[in-house]
Amino acid sequence: MEFEELSDVEKKALEVIANSGDAGIFQNDLWKLLGVNSRDTSRIVNKLLKRGLIVRKPAVNRGRRTYLLLISKKAAKPEKKVPMKINLRIDLDRFIEIPCFNCPFIHKCYIGGFYNPITCNWLEEWINSNVVRRQRSSQ
Repeated sequence: MEFEELSDVEKKALEVIANSGDAGIFQNDLWKLLGVNSRDTSRIVNKLLKRGLIVRKPAVNRGRRTYLLLISKKAAKPEKKVPMKINLRIDLDRFIEIPCFNCPFIHKCYIGGFYNPITCNWLEEWINSNVVRRQRSSQ
């Protein structure tokens, strides 16, 4: 992973920028926090920029031209996804009743073929019996 290839001071810079959130941090404040000179900070920032870990926007801080540094979406840690429990209860008996699952010709059955689900007597009888059963249960 790209973070592993960073030096300690680069990791610290990335951490400081990430912790600054949406407000970001000015580059001229970053070098003071890191305890390195502005030239070294520029090199660190350029390395992070090239890797796509941060975004740099021109800005003015206390009357001086500088850059606002923000963490990029690439480097932002994704939120932990909370697994969702879904209770699926499927009555397999309904599927087992379908004649196609027990049909010896299932591998040869297709629309337009000799064994055709559109003209299948077994499938038609099963559908009709289920329609009649549902009509009786709804009355």
